[in-house]
Amino acid sequence: MRTVYVVTMWSGGRPAKKWKSFEYPNLLPQGTGVEFVCCETKLKVQVIGSVSIEEYESGKEDLEMGLYRELNNEKSSGKESHPPTNIERIF
Repeated sequence: MRTVYVVTMWSGGRPAKKWKSFEYPNLLPQGTGVEFVCCETKLKVQVIGSVSIEEYESGKEDLEMGLYRELNNEKSSGKESHPPTNIERIF
């Protein structure tokens, strides 16, 4: 699991722009904003003004991909798997 920080710039009480960072943003020396490295562009960003920082745990995608690969490997290895009898398929 990896910690992801979402930095939101606010304007007029509404979110104007959001960035993701793998490191906690640093407060600027003047105390008027934050500085961080955007994980999409790998560029240093300085945001001045009204900012909020949210912390999330990423890894859901990694877990889903791992489960998907595991299921594919099981099917390709020729193992017989019986579907559960108490689940009805909707689609």
